[in-house]
Amino acid sequence: MNNENRNNSLNINWYPGHMAKTKREIIEDMKLIDVVLEILDARIPKSSQNPDIQEIIKNKKKIILLNKCDLANELETKRWKEYFKKNEIESVEINANNGAGTNKVISKIEEVMKEEVEKEARRGRTGKTIRAAVIGIPNVRKIFVY
Repeated sequence: MNNENRNNSLNINWYPGHMAKTKREIIEDMKLIDVVLEILDARIPKSSQNPDIQEIIKNKKKIILLNKCDLANELETKRWKEYFKKNEIESVEINANNGAGTNKVISKIEEVMKEEVEKEARRGRTGKTIRAAVIGIPNVRKIFVY
């Protein structure tokens, strides 16, 4: 067998099993989620976005968490926030190391979910629990109840 045929016959699976498992779990969890908090690196928002996530969460409300905002250029971060706003995506600047901006996340969740909470209240269902998933690279998927 020549080298070309040998290379064509190799089937290398670079996608590690733990990543495939996590993706399946995220897909399953989305049935329970009201809003997705996607963590991106504020210095490289588009480059730090996992394209698989966009397909998985396409019908969910989303808030971008621009992490490491202290390391990013302020003007560029402002431009990214404007870009997301123009595309009808809310965003919050945070610094996960020291907690800066994290107090704004709850406020933003309440803002994004306001219509749904009011709709439930009109039906007589008060005290709706908002379920959020925190996802991003690398595997920061966490589910918490607010």
